[in-house]
Amino acid sequence: MLLALLLPQAAFAQRMIAPGALQLSGYWATCGPVQTEVVQIADIAASTRGRIILNPNVFALPRAQQLFWYTHECAHQIFGPNEAVADCWSVEQGRVQGWLTRGEFEQLAASISRLRGDAAHADGPARAAHLRLCYDR
Repeated sequence: MLLALLLPQAAFAQRMIAPGALQLSGYWATCGPVQTEVVQIADIAASTRGRIILNPNVFALPRAQQLFWYTHECAHQIFGPNEAVADCWSVEQGRVQGWLTRGEFEQLAASISRLRGDAAHADGPARAAHLRLCYDR
């Protein structure tokens, strides 16, 4: 049995998903004409012009977190690079569309509060506090 655990794992195959063809936890995720690329990257998700990039690990997250990260990257397609705007729009969409309940929001906020900040992102606690203001609007 140990030998099987030591064998190399097959690399995750990159795949492109046409606009409107992505399902996240039973929800059809769409961002207009934007395609989605699923590929191993250092972050959970990213965005480039006309493309949302998802790390395959996003599919192991709870439903609301999968949809939050996708919607966050969709916000970059619409509003540009501002992280606070993308965060806020994502939680507002989740609340309005019904996929981000109060309990799911609390789980998301706890998860985000553990993230480190960088040049583009506020530190986790500040980011979670901002998300809370957006959710409660």
